[in-house]
Amino acid sequence: MKVVIPGGSGQVGAILARAFHRAGHEVVILTRGLTRGLTRGLTSGPAKAAWRVVKWDGRTLGGWTSALEGADVVINLILATRPGSQ
Repeated sequence: MKVVIPGGSGQVGAILARAFHRAGHEVVILTRGLTRGLTRGLTSGPAKAAWRVVKWDGRTLGGWTSALEGADVVINLILATRPGSQ
């Protein structure tokens, strides 16, 4: 199963990513930036990354949209922000 987690760079997203990966699922996290927890997942396997992290801004269409292709589940953890805020 392919699981996409927009806004998954926080504590809850990292917990979900690890759980889905351990269960054998493909995990993609959409995020505005990398965090230490995410980079641990990226380097945790000798053969391939535990999950894929795709940079996005949440406002414009771009290359990140291909990450949604074939997704079985999307778990939206996006924190609403004010216009102009990061």
